[in-house]
Amino acid sequence: MIRVARGATGFWGQGDDPLPLVDVGAFKTACHTVARSIRATVGEVTPAAVTPSFHTVLITAPGIESTVLCHEVLPVVAFAASRPQAGAPLTDFTSPPAWADAFELGGFRLLDVEELSMPLAAADTSELAEAELEQVRYWRPSTVGELMFNWWD
Repeated sequence: MIRVARGATGFWGQGDDPLPLVDVGAFKTACHTVARSIRATVGEVTPAAVTPSFHTVLITAPGIESTVLCHEVLPVVAFAASRPQAGAPLTDFTSPPAWADAFELGGFRLLDVEELSMPLAAADTSELAEAELEQVRYWRPSTVGELMFNWWD
């Protein structure tokens, strides 16, 4: 069973201590380290704004186009087959490519497609704060990935 960590939704309740944010600079550094290792180009990092709970970057090389997602609060990275569309649930997660180990060296945990595709009903959500559980009840994500990489406001 997968345990969903506090902060996975990106929300916290009134009176709760704010959640620490992931160091975007460390994420950018890891992206450039990866790009150098495969002779790729790193696109502009789209930062998490008010609604999305994640940062996005496109890494491209001949024969490679990889969308990398970095959670805003948790030091985790996931990969998607296509670029996220604002407001649409992310459902096309892919397994980390072989060259993704630089993210782990940068302090990020790689999320596999099996973890992200796990039905939320099968996951342990006991660490989530009450404010997060309220959001889950409202938005009704069906998978761990939809909970973690969301557009909720």
